Amino acid sequence: MLNVMLVGVGGWGANHARVLGTLKGELVNELVLVDLNIERIRRLARIYNAKYYRSLDEALRKEKLDAAIIATPTNLHYEHAVKALEHGLHVLVEKPLTDTLDKALKLYDIAKSSGKIVSVGFIMRYHPLVNYLKNVARRELGKILAINSKRTSWWPNRPWDAGVIKDLSIHDIDLVRYVFNKEAQVVYGKIGSLKHSYYEDYALFIIDYGEFSGIFETNWVTPYKIRYLSVTGDQAVVNMDFVSEELVVFKKDQVVKPLIPKPEPLRLEDEDFLKSIIEKRKPRVIIEDGIKALAICESIIKSAYQRRPVEVEYPI
Repeated sequence: MLNVMLVGVGGWGANHARVLGTLKGELVNELVLVDLNIERIRRLARIYNAKYYRSLDEALRKEKLDAAIIATPTNLHYEHAVKALEHGLHVLVEKPLTDTLDKALKLYDIAKSSGKIVSVGFIMRYHPLVNYLKNVARRELGKILAINSKRTSWWPNRPWDAGVIKDLSIHDIDLVRYVFNKEAQVVYGKIGSLKHSYYEDYALFIIDYGEFSGIFETNWVTPYKIRYLSVTGDQAVVNMDFVSEELVVFKKDQVVKPLIPKPEPLRLEDEDFLKSIIEKRKPRVIIEDGIKALAICESIIKSAYQRRPVEVEYPI
């Protein structure tokens, strides 16, 4: 079992705390929580029988740790991940890996020098509908013609630390890479901001994958949560609704709604990360995946500002 530190227990970090708490005695030995909010961290430490600190440096100095999960604001990901790596810890960083591609590349060099695992929180790779698409429905689609994604919700309940592309669109950007093993070649994007002076809060973009293309729509403006992905092939169409957790396959002569077991994706993600350390193997998501996703995101933003298609350049 591993001694695990969770840095950041607000918002999504609280979900990691819950999952890690349930893994105590199975994969987790000691659980250490780090957060500035003393009331919140005391409450969660009591619930999950964990140690807690308000300072990351103090936790690293006082505790014997094996791994860290970083769930702090995006602009702190780089700093916190570097500190964890420098203390010999394996690291899972919530998406996006860092707030800029330049920082991600610096983190890549540090990670490679350390020999430690760095994974990224692309939770959609662990979603049962996604894995059904990848391992079962993919064969029924035939030749892929087009992908359509719609991911919308109301204003995020947290401080601003990234725009809608790096925060929301990045899920579907990585999902397509994962399922179809295709790299984005050229992107064309349109972005705008209705409620924020710096980050974009709505985006529409096209990605050319060579053999097929995808249209992606994302915003923090629509007052309704939509998580939808449709894949069109020459033999079938697959529609997935991640809110209702329903997948439908439309074929020539029938409509199929398979019964798919629905384990919690976050638990699968954390289990995979921790088991990869114990079993000395790569996790499902590696640091290169986080870097490539950021390269695509920044190309989309560049395209929107330059008002032209942009070829994606991958630095690794």
